[in-house]
Amino acid sequence: MRHLPLFADLRDRACLVVGGGDMARRRVALLLAAEARVTVIAPELDAELQRHAEAEEIQFRQEAFDTQALDHYWLVVAATNDRGLNARVAAAAELAGKFCNVVDDPEHCSFIMPAIVDREPVMIAISTGGHSPVLARWVKGLIETMLPARLGRLGELAGRWRERVKAALPDSDRRRQFWQSVVKGQAAELSFAGRDADAETALKQALVGWREDPSSPAERGEAYLVGAGPGAADLITVRGRQLLAEADVVLYDRLANPKLLEYARRDAELVCVAKTPGKPSITQVQLNRLLVRLVASGKRVCRLKGGDPMVFGRAGEEMQALTEAGLRFQIVPGVSAVEGCAAYAGIPLTLRGVSKAVLIATGHTKDADLSHLDAARADQTLALYMSIGQLETISEALIGNGHAPETPAVIVENGTTDKQRVILTTLAGLADVKHEWQIVSPALLLVGETARYAERYSWFNPEGLKVVRKSASLARAG
Repeated sequence: MRHLPLFADLRDRACLVVGGGDMARRRVALLLAAEARVTVIAPELDAELQRHAEAEEIQFRQEAFDTQALDHYWLVVAATNDRGLNARVAAAAELAGKFCNVVDDPEHCSFIMPAIVDREPVMIAISTGGHSPVLARWVKGLIETMLPARLGRLGELAGRWRERVKAALPDSDRRRQFWQSVVKGQAAELSFAGRDADAETALKQALVGWREDPSSPAERGEAYLVGAGPGAADLITVRGRQLLAEADVVLYDRLANPKLLEYARRDAELVCVAKTPGKPSITQVQLNRLLVRLVASGKRVCRLKGGDPMVFGRAGEEMQALTEAGLRFQIVPGVSAVEGCAAYAGIPLTLRGVSKAVLIATGHTKDADLSHLDAARADQTLALYMSIGQLETISEALIGNGHAPETPAVIVENGTTDKQRVILTTLAGLADVKHEWQIVSPALLLVGETARYAERYSWFNPEGLKVVRKSASLARAG
């Protein structure tokens, strides 16, 4: 290991940067973030550094570097475009016994600026020893996607309770076991969710249990209603993936990509609660009871739903059941089917001069009542969920409500997946499309002038196939 990672406390310590351009600006920004007192030596400054100087956030010495005495400074950065000058700065720093970073010249560096993942007070530094800064930034991006955005909140919570936990649990092994339970438990999840007061209470209760009982106390359960996105596994949110990985039980439906279950813990219980149209399946009432029973038993339950749980995802009924039972829950939104299908079909839901509103509705009701579709507006995009079984009825209802028969309509089948098909037709042609193309669910119907842009802007072509297909009825209409 050539470079030993260190985390330096530079608050109110004097640091020198030689150079006044782009490279210097980036180093100055890092030093200021660490609350260092920064002096910049350069013939001139770029606009951003000049603003820092005018605001007296840095001290600017408009002069050439001439191996000045460096005893005053804790560390030195050489950040000019002159490699010879940078080498002289490094030599002067070495002579003075100061750490020196030379930008883009690792051989002259006595310390290296890493790529940083900042979840203060949690800090992660990534270095490739100066060989490949791009690779370090790429690794940083991977880590950023895996870590909770509020990880720092948990670090602050642990800091506030560190001495109290030490007093309550003097045995170091037991204390370590307690903190391990905290970072994997409810206090951490509440902290990640931004519920700081609840996290504080949960940690306090956990400590009382550990102090009074040699065994780990049972935690209260919680439900995570997580949107899995419209189909593609990589469209789940970072937060959704994190909670999926923490759950004891995963209740998943048929619209959630099965590949997402690979993110669950190996010991997690995976339960399919799919509701398949026209086939025997679990009812929503039964599902609510199952969810309540599991959470009440102390389980962390991820209810993994296709699309967004708040858009025709029955989240409202599940929230009601959990609330009435006095149980905790979190909602993690997902990319909805209407957003995902429209985007992957190249259809702008709103477009200046074409569509200034989006109506999201269901095309399926128990009594076949479609009166909620009575607003016939040419400047609106209509998105209909659960519509494939009633395309003919929907066509008649919309035309009867004033929509022109030649209004463009698009059906997106298996949107965002490698099985996606986009069928372009008209309202009048909807009656024939289902049989003509053997369309099956999941599929979304989009109606309005923006639907015609699918043919122009189609960009997602799985396996190189042309996705947008015109129905025979559209060809006749043309």
